[in-house]
Amino acid sequence: MKKFLKIIGIIILVLVVLGVGSCFMLSEKMPEGVEGPEAEALTDKMFEAIDKEAWDTTRIVTWDFMGLHQFLWNKETTDLKVNWGDTEVVMNLDAYDGTVTKGSETLEGDDKRKVIDKAFSFFCNDMFWLNAPVKARDEGTTRSIVTQEDGSKALLVQYSSGGVTPGDAYLWMLDDSGMPTGWKMWTQILPVKGIYTSWEGWKTLPTGAQISSLHDMKIYKMNISDIKSGQSYAELGIENPFK
Repeated sequence: MKKFLKIIGIIILVLVVLGVGSCFMLSEKMPEGVEGPEAEALTDKMFEAIDKEAWDTTRIVTWDFMGLHQFLWNKETTDLKVNWGDTEVVMNLDAYDGTVTKGSETLEGDDKRKVIDKAFSFFCNDMFWLNAPVKARDEGTTRSIVTQEDGSKALLVQYSSGGVTPGDAYLWMLDDSGMPTGWKMWTQILPVKGIYTSWEGWKTLPTGAQISSLHDMKIYKMNISDIKSGQSYAELGIENPFK
C-alpha cells in the first residue's frame, strides 16, 4: 500500500510539474509600453469607436453572462439585481447592502453578506466582459502604447486598483477605426499569461453605445446574451425591482 501511494504521489508531482511547465511555456511576457499623449490619443480613438459618451448616458442595462448570471443594473442609481440558480440579490452598489433570497428563504447576517460579496464579484467580472473598453481611464489605471511586430499600435491598460483583482493588465488590439478586435491578458486568475481573446459580435444599444457579445479564447467561447438597455424600466417592459 505504501509503495502504491508513493507511486500515486510521484504521478501527481509529475503532473503538477508538467502543468506548471506548460503554463510557463505558453505564457507571454507582458510588453513594456510608452505612456504619454500618443497613448491618450489612442484611448480617445477607442472611446469614440465604441461611443463611450453614449454608454455614459445609458441608464439601465440588462444582460445574461454565459447563461450563468443574469443582471439588471441601473447605472444612474447604482441599483443592481443579480440572479443565478435559485439565488437573487437585490442591492445598491454604493450602500453595498440589499436583500438576498435563496429559493424561498431570505438570508440574513453572515450568510447574506457572503452572497452579496459573491454577487459583487460576479458583477465586477461580468460587467468587465460586457464593456471593458469604457474602463480604460478608471481611477488607478495607466495607459501606454505598444508597437506590434507588424508596426501597428496596441493599447496597454494596467489596473493598480479597482474591481476584485487589481494588478491585471490588458493589451487592446484595435482596427483602423479604433474598434477593439481583441486583447491579450495578464491576470491573476489565469495561469497562462498573455492569452489572446477576441472581442466581436458587436451590438448597438438604443443610445448608440457599442457592446461586444462574443469573446473567443480558442479554448472556449464566452457569450453574452439578452443585452438590453433603456432609460426607464417601462421602456424595458419591466417593473422597478428596487422600490
